[in-house]
Amino acid sequence: MLNIRWVLLLPLLAITLSEGSIAREPPQAQREKIELTSDHSPQDQPAAPLSQSARVSATIIGHQAIEYLIDARTGQSLELDLLSNHAQAGFRITAPAAPRALHKGHGQSAHFSTTLPRDGTYRVLIYLLHGAADKGESAEFALRIRLRNPG
Repeated sequence: MLNIRWVLLLPLLAITLSEGSIAREPPQAQREKIELTSDHSPQDQPAAPLSQSARVSATIIGHQAIEYLIDARTGQSLELDLLSNHAQAGFRITAPAAPRALHKGHGQSAHFSTTLPRDGTYRVLIYLLHGAADKGESAEFALRIRLRNPG
């Protein structure tokens, strides 16, 4: 049989735990579609450019996050470089319709490269890790994105 103290404390414990989990959920990320530009010179006009790239920079504060959307095709190589003034700046890349991240990284200089598994829109989320976000810290960052066609 439950002790009367536990009967009185259980509802309070349930409220405390649910409030804690709500407070930890990240806010909705700002979304931005990335427009890649061809890396070849204007006089070299192949049918499809061998590579395309973009560079974006911004500042995030606390639990703020920015999600960059990149349209890509199966077999293309994706390269990401994150440079930040904060060691707790992180990124997560997710493939279209994938339940889990392809990769997670963090630090003042983080690099990721892979051959893409499917066509669609890839998502790159830039954020601060929980400890820094909870303190309201900020991070300036630059993200370099490069897509290379096979061949």
